[in-house]
Amino acid sequence: MPKSTRTKCLIAKGVKKLLETVSFGEISVGEICKQCQISRNTFYYHFKDKFDVIHWIFYTEITPILEESFSINHWEEGLLALCHYMQENRKFYVNILRFHGQNSFIECLMEFYENLAKKMLVESNPSRKFSQQELKWISRFYAYGLTGGVLDWAKSDMEKDPTPMVKMVSNLFSGELFAKAMVLEKAKEK
Repeated sequence: MPKSTRTKCLIAKGVKKLLETVSFGEISVGEICKQCQISRNTFYYHFKDKFDVIHWIFYTEITPILEESFSINHWEEGLLALCHYMQENRKFYVNILRFHGQNSFIECLMEFYENLAKKMLVESNPSRKFSQQELKWISRFYAYGLTGGVLDWAKSDMEKDPTPMVKMVSNLFSGELFAKAMVLEKAKEK
């Protein structure tokens, strides 16, 4: 592992350690440097600010988990793996989910799931030509659903088993629940 990557890992580990006891908003670059026993110059050589560290943590830790499931047939497994990873790192994620805005975990998930939805739309409908606007709107709709499912589950401090949430999201996206509701509604009309 290159020295630069080792230093970034050291800084990320320091931020995670601080987040066990302090909210993200209360952490300063100076406190990160003190925790990691590095100079401010070293910190700024590797990261722009504390938000950049969080962004780096998300993309180095979460992306490999999600990329393993970057397909139509395996996205549920990836969502479940993500939730289990978050449970294993509960203190960090409970704290960091309170942070919204640029480089937030929510933004990271939205970006990933929007790209996954675009890929799934194009691959599952090769004969259908979506306009850029349609592709953007539909993919963001699915990304909001997936991200919202994770956030709702996480609000329980990630203590519940995420499997029911993943199954519910899968059923919603397959159209199964909507189809059942339509059948019941038609039966009532008769």
